[in-house]
Amino acid sequence: MAGATITSPDSPMRLQPFLAAAALACGLTASIAGTLTETAELEAKMKELAAAHPGRVGICAQSAGGKPVCVNGEQRFSLQSVMKLVVGAAVMRAVDEGRMRLDNRVTLRREDLSVNIQPLADIVLKDGAFETTIEDLVRRAVVESDSAATDFLIARLGGVGAVQALLEAADLRDIRIDRTERELQTEVTGLRWEPSFVDPERLKAARAKVSQKRQAKAFEAYLSDPRDTATPLAMVSFLRKLAAGQLLSPASTRHFLAVMSQTITFPDRLRAGAPAGWTVGHKTGTSHSLNGVNGVTNDVGLLTAPDRGFVAVAAFIAESRAPAPARAAVIAEAARRVTGAYR
Repeated sequence: MAGATITSPDSPMRLQPFLAAAALACGLTASIAGTLTETAELEAKMKELAAAHPGRVGICAQSAGGKPVCVNGEQRFSLQSVMKLVVGAAVMRAVDEGRMRLDNRVTLRREDLSVNIQPLADIVLKDGAFETTIEDLVRRAVVESDSAATDFLIARLGGVGAVQALLEAADLRDIRIDRTERELQTEVTGLRWEPSFVDPERLKAARAKVSQKRQAKAFEAYLSDPRDTATPLAMVSFLRKLAAGQLLSPASTRHFLAVMSQTITFPDRLRAGAPAGWTVGHKTGTSHSLNGVNGVTNDVGLLTAPDRGFVAVAAFIAESRAPAPARAAVIAEAARRVTGAYR
């Protein structure tokens, strides 16, 4: 891989299932893996799960050698922070093409900050700047869902168009990355991004001045906006192409799958439904709620079985009136039913 320096803090034992998936993609030998069985019954169970929830539910699952099993698989759902997974993959592709190195040193300053979830902001606001590497920013974007890391990486890539180019080159046309986190997360609350919003207090004050009517109008527009959305079927295709080595080089595939396995956000979703012995590499996404309605609650990832076979799963819940634990429980149950059908 041109210009890449790859390291990982994970132990070989922890990474083994993900390395096995990448090994299969590169034509290396591995044990014969299972697949999803009784797919008609699984589809019926997922439809039942979706119908029982007070919101719009979309779920797709697909094993390496099987066909996708979906409920509302072709409907569009807002990605929210799931987009950070696509941004990370685009960075790894840039590394493969020699346009970037993982060990490139970069410095984030106050003007590079974003909004909402961004642990990096605490460091930058305290010290005035933070020096790190591209590799570290990819990890922070995926593992911690850091919006500052994500927006900085998008800028280094040349904008959201460069991220979309990865998707189009892979024929993944039902996934859209249209805005940075700065732009999306201010627009959905009735604001327009301004550089002064890198100050969390100024953003908070600006949001407090938005009328309830304007907030409601912005939220309704967000719920029907095709920008920054994907279908569950397209996300499963993205995950399978990633695991199969069709998006990135073998080295970048191994590295990125290892990063996904470290994700710490919302372990009550896909991770909670995976049986003992399975490994989960995933990315979550969550919008805000307004007047008792949550915009979207997501989790997408690769669930790797003890036999080293994997199942790609994408679960989205939109316009839900259920509390957060109930939304998470639907995603966990989806993972439970999917893995239960794996033989």
